[in-house]
Amino acid sequence: MAGKTNTKQICVFKTQKVLIEFMDDTRYESTAMAWPHSTMSRIRINVKDYSKGTGDLAVDAFYNLSPEEFHRLHNAVLKAKLYTTNDFNRCQKHLERLQKIKKGYSNNVCDTSSFKDIKDLALQFKTSENELFSEAGEQIETALEKISVNRSDDNIIDSMISECEAELDEIKKSRELFSDIKMLNYDKYANPENPEERRITSFKVVFNPKMNYPYSFTVSNGWGVPYVLKQKGVLIKEGSARFVSTVNICIDEKNLLPMLKRVEVFLQAMTTHGLNKYFETVTNPILYNEVE
Repeated sequence: MAGKTNTKQICVFKTQKVLIEFMDDTRYESTAMAWPHSTMSRIRINVKDYSKGTGDLAVDAFYNLSPEEFHRLHNAVLKAKLYTTNDFNRCQKHLERLQKIKKGYSNNVCDTSSFKDIKDLALQFKTSENELFSEAGEQIETALEKISVNRSDDNIIDSMISECEAELDEIKKSRELFSDIKMLNYDKYANPENPEERRITSFKVVFNPKMNYPYSFTVSNGWGVPYVLKQKGVLIKEGSARFVSTVNICIDEKNLLPMLKRVEVFLQAMTTHGLNKYFETVTNPILYNEVE
């Protein structure tokens, strides 16, 4: 590809080790249709890992996105930071409220040793032959039961704080934005070493807010045995999937968002272009009826 102009390339991002490009593979119905894209209309994602060399040493993989899948990917990327920030702020505020409540309980509840000493003292009062002391012991015991409930609530709050802290740690990690796997059950995608197998492609995008390049794209290609359903749908036969090439590339927001916007604009323009025949038939249909 070096030194050549690829007219199908919409946009590309590359480093010294890896490359990702979005390619035009859109196809349109020959007749006038309200949605001009055919079932084979795609935006192709090509990735290459040449960290160990070029030519046969490089690792290549691809994945085909339908226009609808691309829009789903684009929307997920646009909302990733917002959703992650909102979840983090919500969880952080909830944790602070729980810690404040726990602090209030801690100020009102005795420590374990003191609590036991008071219970023993209340028992001595309660079992005293002196009626006044016995009544006081019962009152102290009733008060201690209320404190015991508070201590139980305190344990529940500790559990809630632990759960909230775990959720907060999870938010700081990765958020899956897109994940799918496809089987290309066509003769041209048959495995030359095993005709029963067909090409399978996998695509996954993850957002990690702690990284400088937070958007991680992983594209994998391999082989699997097709399982054809009665309705002619195709699944991957259980246990038959195996990936032979995987490429991972991390991108920052500054580079990724303009790329996705360019693909979106391209799809909009090409969809409008593909609708020209439809516009001609529906805007002024009387022109297509001959008048004698």
